[in-house]
Amino acid sequence: MGNEREATIGAGEVLGDDTKSKIGVGPEGRLGGLIQFIGLTILGTILFVYAVPPALLVLKLLPAILIMLIAEGHLVLIGDCFPCAPPAGNWTPAMSRFAVGVKMTILWGIFTFVILLFMRFVYPQWPIGPLYLWFGAIGFWCTLLYGKNWNTWPFKGRLHPWGTMVAGFIVVMVVTILVWNFLTNLDGTPVANAPMDHKGPLNVNWLTGYIVWAIAWFFVFCPVFVTQGWPFRKWGHPGAAIGQTILSHILALICWQGSLALGVSPSFSFGAVASSIITWSLFYSWHFQFWGITKLTGAARAVAAFVIVIVISAIWIAICNVILGPVADSVAAAKLPADINILIIYLNLCILAPGFIAHNAFFLRWPLTLPTPPGTPPPDQSV
Repeated sequence: MGNEREATIGAGEVLGDDTKSKIGVGPEGRLGGLIQFIGLTILGTILFVYAVPPALLVLKLLPAILIMLIAEGHLVLIGDCFPCAPPAGNWTPAMSRFAVGVKMTILWGIFTFVILLFMRFVYPQWPIGPLYLWFGAIGFWCTLLYGKNWNTWPFKGRLHPWGTMVAGFIVVMVVTILVWNFLTNLDGTPVANAPMDHKGPLNVNWLTGYIVWAIAWFFVFCPVFVTQGWPFRKWGHPGAAIGQTILSHILALICWQGSLALGVSPSFSFGAVASSIITWSLFYSWHFQFWGITKLTGAARAVAAFVIVIVISAIWIAICNVILGPVADSVAAAKLPADINILIIYLNLCILAPGFIAHNAFFLRWPLTLPTPPGTPPPDQSV
């Protein structure tokens, strides 16, 4: 856990400036990512699903974690992991990845706690509950879209990383608050007609499902994931971001409204299907580096990657139904407002995705081999 410069190749660390050696233990590249996936999935499921009382998971953790995701998105996507981890931080191969990861995780916890305190006691002064889930979903959507597809335009590259993070946070919060205040209503919820019900045109439950589908589609068209920006690569920036945003939200509306019109369970549509597409867009593109199709380029790779992500997502949903079945039974027995599809989105977006991002971006996959590239892939670079 200390300095990772070792004296022998067998230690699996950096030897010196002129010696090429891997950093970390185990296989490099995709096989290292596979070990990471298996280990973190097992650990995350045991610690944060089976070891947590169902009521705490559904009523407290799920709403509060959305704020944690916003904080992580700002640190990783908007702030580029400054000040400790790459690409903006001061990490070098001679430094301990574990120490860097601990520092970044502490910052993540502080940012999350500050945002929760602000929301609880300053604005909008809500107790932790479903309101955090609905409001947090809007903030999460905006953070991902602005941080990844838009690359925090026009601030990134012009400001210090933390200046970019402050500017990005202001943009995200302004958009989130505007959407909440002018577009949402709380009809059919326990807090309908309360002071925080703004009586807008979009019901919060409908909007949450739509937002998850929108994230799924703009992850598909993101410059780093799945299609790697195809077919918008020649549009420049922010032209490509505009195209990705418009197309993603049109396709999201089609998928969300279409599934509802066909009588598909809403929680299955966004909780299982859309969240699994998000998760595997991230895993297959970043962690597994387009395994099996790297010889393809352009549209061929984009289409192949999309098909693979859809197939893996379907298989993953079936696996999750087996893994999470006993917990879903406990949730149903306790008459909590959730089903197995809500547990799937919880596992996908609240445990596995942020866990993998933190392990890659903050801990640089310690103690396993270094991910490629170290830190977060820049939006203008294919992985």
